[in-house]
Amino acid sequence: MKMRGMGFFVRKGSIVFGLGSLIWVSMAVPAFAATAHPAASTPIWDQAINGLSDVINFFGRTFNGDYGLALLLVTFLIRMLTVPLMLRSLRNTKKMQLLQPQLTEIKNKYAKSDPKRYQEEMMGLYKSEGVNPVAGCMPMLLQLVILTILYRSIYTDPALIHSKFLGILALGKPDPTFILPVLAAVTSFFQQKMSMVQLDPSQRMIMYIFPVMIFFMSLKAFAALALYWVFSNIFTIVQMYFTRVRPSKSGA
Repeated sequence: MKMRGMGFFVRKGSIVFGLGSLIWVSMAVPAFAATAHPAASTPIWDQAINGLSDVINFFGRTFNGDYGLALLLVTFLIRMLTVPLMLRSLRNTKKMQLLQPQLTEIKNKYAKSDPKRYQEEMMGLYKSEGVNPVAGCMPMLLQLVILTILYRSIYTDPALIHSKFLGILALGKPDPTFILPVLAAVTSFFQQKMSMVQLDPSQRMIMYIFPVMIFFMSLKAFAALALYWVFSNIFTIVQMYFTRVRPSKSGA
């Protein structure tokens, strides 16, 4: 089957980005280790790394050296700063949900008989309604960038790499108990499930595969990364509940 034009990318945007993210995550730890040398950095990148490191260190000292609690607070602040992006993504997702009957009608009418017309009609509908079908990818992309900066912050800061959470969990080493990898995978699953508007086969595949990849990433990565991922997923789930699930129930 030939795959041409923007129509295919839009129609399969979620799976294209999702699989790309899976590949990125699976290669993240080796890539981080290979690029951790300062020579591989840029001034802006260094500023972001040093800035995040300074903020975590500040809160770490505030919490008497518990950098896990500092990471929890930093995660909360990051999620608050990204609320506008999340709300924009949710509004776009809601529009996509409302367009599903029209998209289904277009698919049934043109998908098999006239693929080119199908792409044109679908793109025309998106344009007329002001919908970007891949806008939901931006929060995930931002998360990956933050994870990269966080990794470098820990890698280059002795205070962070040798710190502990609640005096027990070493944040600069992989979690030997498997608790954080499991929590990261489970919370990722529920976060993905809540963000899905419709569960077509491609979305279901992403929803199940992505948490598995997060689990294996967390097995090798610093415990601080897995801890951040767990905290971030929990905040996202809570945010989505109060901005999407609860209003839907109230309006029912």
